Amino acid sequence: MDWFTPRPADEARLSRGEGRPRVSEICDQLLIGEYPRVEDIGWLREHRRVTAVHSVQDDDDLKFNGLNLAALEHAYRDHSIKFIRTAIPDSGADALKNHMEGALVELKRLTDAGDRVFLHCNAGMNRAPTIAIAYLRAFCGRSLEEALAQVKQRHFCGPYMTVLEEYFGPRDFKPPSHER
Repeated sequence: MDWFTPRPADEARLSRGEGRPRVSEICDQLLIGEYPRVEDIGWLREHRRVTAVHSVQDDDDLKFNGLNLAALEHAYRDHSIKFIRTAIPDSGADALKNHMEGALVELKRLTDAGDRVFLHCNAGMNRAPTIAIAYLRAFCGRSLEEALAQVKQRHFCGPYMTVLEEYFGPRDFKPPSHER
């Protein structure tokens, strides 16, 4: 069945194929990529050394991808992985802009605790990379241009740069050292 054939409203329409999720290391404490399934959680811990997961999937994303939140939470607990969720609708730049600050606060809290965080949305194309760039800009002393280059060098993506420019200012502005 293709993407355009009508399906029952409660039927999942998976946004990634079989196998492990695509995961890219942005820096030692931050990885980004596609959503994990329950069977991927042990792999994230064992092979990627993930100690925390920050999901930006909302309820529609979970339903769309056939994911059960309770089962995911249980698997994270079983593998001693912290799980944080900042539900951001996958509906464009405005939705992300409205949740940017909350997502950054949660991500910073995890990295400050020494966690190695896997930040994910559905496909790892827009929301997660945008937040990763924001993190590098806000807390790692990078300009938006430097942060964008770092993320794109490691992960194929299309971040919402207009949201980041509205939030932080010009791409080439490097923050003073007190913002790090």
